[in-house]
Amino acid sequence: MRDHLGNFMVAGNLGFARGVLLLEDCEGTFTWKVTGTGGDDVHAFATAAAFMGTNGLQLKTRTTGATDGDYLTVGKSFGFPESGLLVVRARLCIPAQAVVEIAAVSLTIADGARVYNAGVHIKPNDPGMYYVDVAGAEVAMPALADPIVDGSFYTVEVVVDARLMQYVEIAANGTRVDLAGVAIHDQGALVAKSVSLQLYVEAQGAAAAQIYVDSVYVGEFLDL
Repeated sequence: MRDHLGNFMVAGNLGFARGVLLLEDCEGTFTWKVTGTGGDDVHAFATAAAFMGTNGLQLKTRTTGATDGDYLTVGKSFGFPESGLLVVRARLCIPAQAVVEIAAVSLTIADGARVYNAGVHIKPNDPGMYYVDVAGAEVAMPALADPIVDGSFYTVEVVVDARLMQYVEIAANGTRVDLAGVAIHDQGALVAKSVSLQLYVEAQGAAAAQIYVDSVYVGEFLDL
């Protein structure tokens, strides 16, 4: 099983390719939905946040009145994937780990009957990476617990089966963790079919926390 496009950083307009929900190179107009603790937070395309090209996505919690637990989330919503198999892949960087409690990449999936959440939580000061289980609790993945270097980009990938509402795998730092058959979080609400992606940063201590994200892909996995 693999996603049908493989590495997506290729020439050409793939915006309407079958199964592609999002190709975000951060070079166009910022259209993400923003929530958080407000103030002078930063949610914008910025040169300092680029992995490749001119810009990346900079997410920084407020500086004025900064406090422990400040957070910033950006998100995008899509239609439900045709195949039911879904992957999100992004390049992520934490410039200063000491002030970041959590960086997260997550998917909210509504199948028309229930709402579910799947994702990876990165806690650079543990250090550790966690997936969100069926009860909404964090479960450590020791294979992904290698220390993260300040200022280094690495790939984070979450793969889920939206037909069975189960994980397939999570990957980071070149290592994959097989989570086949592990149920994702059942949030229990009723909404129409949809998928949304959230990118999240939370501050540790009374200082602004930030992450950089670039080359974001959301799309289908196909049975081959």
